[in-house]
Amino acid sequence: MSGEADRLVEVAALIGRRFNSAVRDVVPPEAQQHLLNAQRELLTALFLIYEHKVGARRHTPPAPRKRSAAGRSPGVKRIEID
Repeated sequence: MSGEADRLVEVAALIGRRFNSAVRDVVPPEAQQHLLNAQRELLTALFLIYEHKVGARRHTPPAPRKRSAAGRSPGVKRIEID
């Protein structure tokens, strides 16, 4: 993983620890386990989305740039004469 992804993992772990400590006093132990599982699944999905987006950006060649109309030379136009 890149340094950016490592930092993201650290931040997610910190948020998870703080959330768990805040919930511990309010939520029954059985429900805490369900919340931890849901949190783990959510974080896994977020990391997979992040890695997919980063991987897609790395492997996609840049799109060709279009020239603006101002940069083009004027073309010859035919004028009809009656």
